[in-house]
Amino acid sequence: MRGTRFLIALAGLAITTLAIADDHSAAEPSGQAVYEAHCANCHSGGFGGFFTGAPKVGKKKDWKELIPKGVDELTTNTITGIGEMLARGQCETCSDDEIRAAVEYMVEQSQ
Repeated sequence: MRGTRFLIALAGLAITTLAIADDHSAAEPSGQAVYEAHCANCHSGGFGGFFTGAPKVGKKKDWKELIPKGVDELTTNTITGIGEMLARGQCETCSDDEIRAAVEYMVEQSQ
């Protein structure tokens, strides 16, 4: 009987540990992290931006006409694609929330 109780307790501990680990890994990355991983190639004035003309983050002149559109419209444009930017900024693995966080980060850095 003691062995059974021990195994039940051990199984409960393992399940709790897995649940906590799973919940932790489900956290959305920050807007800055998404930007750095998926957007910076074009929006930092890098190689991709040279060819696409993507607005450079932090360069107020590039964002002067974009910021008034608001985060909602800029996020929608990013998700659907606009101009030279393909849908989702070519980040097929990014969720809508991650894209929005990246847009918010870029806008904050460019005001």
